[in-house]
Amino acid sequence: MTRLGRILGVVGGAAVVTVPFPTMFLWDWEFNTLVALQLCLGLIGVGVWLFTNLAGVRQRFLGRSAFYWSFTAVYAVAALALAFLLNYLAWAHPAQVDFTSEGVYSLSDQSQNVLASLDDDVKAIAFYSTKEPAYDVVKNFLDRYRYGSNRFSYEFVDPVVREDLVEKYRVSADGPRIVLSYKGKEERVKIDDESSSGPEETITAALLKLTATGSSHKICFLTGHGERSLQGQDAQSAMTLWAEDMRTEGFQPETLSLLESPEVPAECKALVVVGPRQPIIESEIASIQKYLDGGGRVMIFSGYQDASSLNPLALSYGILVGSDVVMNPRARSPLEAVTDPMRYPQDHAIFSRFFRGGVVVLNQLQAVFPMAHSVKRAGGNLPGIETVELVATGPQSWGESDNLEKVEAVAFDAGKDLPGPVPMAAVAEKKNPAAAGDGTLGTRIAVFGSSLVPVDAAYRIFPFNRNLVMNTLAWLAAEEKKITIRPRFRAASLLRLDEGQMKFISSFSTVLLPLLILAVGRTVREMRSGN
Repeated sequence: MTRLGRILGVVGGAAVVTVPFPTMFLWDWEFNTLVALQLCLGLIGVGVWLFTNLAGVRQRFLGRSAFYWSFTAVYAVAALALAFLLNYLAWAHPAQVDFTSEGVYSLSDQSQNVLASLDDDVKAIAFYSTKEPAYDVVKNFLDRYRYGSNRFSYEFVDPVVREDLVEKYRVSADGPRIVLSYKGKEERVKIDDESSSGPEETITAALLKLTATGSSHKICFLTGHGERSLQGQDAQSAMTLWAEDMRTEGFQPETLSLLESPEVPAECKALVVVGPRQPIIESEIASIQKYLDGGGRVMIFSGYQDASSLNPLALSYGILVGSDVVMNPRARSPLEAVTDPMRYPQDHAIFSRFFRGGVVVLNQLQAVFPMAHSVKRAGGNLPGIETVELVATGPQSWGESDNLEKVEAVAFDAGKDLPGPVPMAAVAEKKNPAAAGDGTLGTRIAVFGSSLVPVDAAYRIFPFNRNLVMNTLAWLAAEEKKITIRPRFRAASLLRLDEGQMKFISSFSTVLLPLLILAVGRTVREMRSGN
């Protein structure tokens, strides 16, 4: 009985001492049933120990034993002090390591670059109570930004308790509930909205707007021929996500009709043509050529069933757009051609960032070109023009020369079709001899063999399409500093637990399981000492 009392005394004492730990560190203080049960069982265990070992207790606290017990108490206090010190240092200097292969818990390069560029403090106020389901998601992402920079801090405000702050910042339940402040400017973020692009995307977008300097560069989108639209609800034809990315990163997308304006305005940093369905007339092509001759930048997306009016213009810069359609027999749809990252020109500015040090996860660098033409470097060298093939498929794909509407089945024909790897995008640059330094005022042109690459459906579903399109635009506009790895459109896979389940898991892992281990250890010790 004495031995059992000692075991219960050790476990009971530990149970009593650890009662406040979960409530202090894992959730707000609440004397609930689980805590009460732990306290009662702990006191019972201590009581049994006192009752069965009364003589031994008196002896321990009198005479020579008390001297050794005092040292034990000092060591215990020192251990607790050390634990609190380590906990404080971890709080004051937070750090985390992401062991996932896809960097699920890490900020993107773009987010890290924005944090590194901060020259003043950013304060985030999140209007969420701890009882809301979105609280943990919001806190998780805000923690990542706090880990990323000492200049980023945040606090949570319970909108029910602090009605004064709710009124001051004009926060509503269905509106943005995070307020970011930087150098007297404010941006608001709503990250628990299913229609938003994602928590990291929206927070980083707000930071980019807060830290933006200078005026926006105008990007002109040609209209009047059935091109893809910057607005609309149809994910197969609208480019709203790309337009939002451009605005976030300092570009201003605007439409341009060369039927109404005789020439491309000089303030257009680049001219973009995406999937014209009707032919572009000669006078418009002449205006585009004049713009290029003056050092302009043009980005063309022309795929299967799109008008081929600009193909001769592309050819004059060493880029040949085929009349075929790229087939991919291994894809869910044979008309969805997938790029092979090993064939990217790794030393080109558009791609160099992705292959700079570290381990490259190739499947994260695959872009998808639906209904694509081949786009390759034309034979021969044009004086003063450097042409580079950007992306190509793997060897399993080919360029089908037959009209798909007139055949029942397609298969590779070695005598007619273009064998893989099939190039699907190319860029060309013509240096301007009058420009100083590296000739950044020269002409640049990029041609993509699919007009579906930048539409919302592909832009969201295939993550690398976003980086490929945005980085190519940055290169065209001579904004190489904006070439980066952006956050991916992704939804977190979450295990939803209610508050009771969370508290049980917390208590079991931090209190009940350690007490069980302690009980087993003490029992083994008592059995060995008895033998």
